Amino acid sequence: MDLRWLRAFVAVAEARHFARAAQGLDTVTSNVSAQLKALEDHLGVRLLERGRRSTPHLTAAGEVFLPEARRVLAAVEQAESVGRAAGRGLLGRVRVGYVASAAASGVLADAVAHVADGSQVEVSIEEMATPDQVEALVAGRIDVGLLRQRPELPAALASTVVLTEEVLVALPVRHRTWSPDRDDDGGGVPAAALAGERFAVPSFGEAHDARDEVAAVARAGGLVPPPVVAVRDYLAALALVASGTAVALVPECFSRLAVPGVRCARLRDVSLQTRLLLVHRADEQAPAVLRVLEGARAAHPSDPSAPAEG
Repeated sequence: MDLRWLRAFVAVAEARHFARAAQGLDTVTSNVSAQLKALEDHLGVRLLERGRRSTPHLTAAGEVFLPEARRVLAAVEQAESVGRAAGRGLLGRVRVGYVASAAASGVLADAVAHVADGSQVEVSIEEMATPDQVEALVAGRIDVGLLRQRPELPAALASTVVLTEEVLVALPVRHRTWSPDRDDDGGGVPAAALAGERFAVPSFGEAHDARDEVAAVARAGGLVPPPVVAVRDYLAALALVASGTAVALVPECFSRLAVPGVRCARLRDVSLQTRLLLVHRADEQAPAVLRVLEGARAAHPSDPSAPAEG
């Protein structure tokens, strides 16, 4: 059934005049008459009574058919609207994985806020460890990942550096390096001052993790490799710091959280950086997902000095 037939029928039924119906459809009267006849022939029933001197009016069959025709046209209009909105990334579903530091840095909020602006995209977010995000992205269980930089990613994934941060040392508030006479860190904590400390390190049983940063601090301070407590994430590391059990190396964003019992300071004689990646499937085409990526990149332009990612 041609939708033009339905539109012609509804237009004549509502206008009760062929010329006015044709004008509303931006066509000529003969086209409206032909489309109406084609509809009646298709259905095998007369829908409108018309004559040269009489006003067109619905037959009994036409009275029954009119609300159905209106419903079909309304459904088509709604489908067209949904299709256009989905094509612009204003409808759909996006699943986002993130590490805790992505939330602490504001990158996660910026990505979600961009999607929420004038759209009806459903965004589901889940905190996930970095290796779990990589696996979920490849398997298609999430669409976007916000994770810490890794030596390499699978070829199926692409990434952008959205945030580069200095690595700070998180210490108990009454650590021996703290002076009650000043509120700042006195120009930074010397690596040698961390001798004998235990480091809380987010670790996932992989060859590359934050232990590399601990090793760099030990080398800078001439320390023997310090003992390490493996934890799930930076928040768990900060909990150990607050208890006085350990110190930790953390991204700068955590210094803004004001965790009770913890203070963050710069390292005086070693400079370390950590990068947050926006990761997605390299062949991603879903408009809603692309909208999330656009929002995160717009709020946090890629660092031109960062190494290129796959």
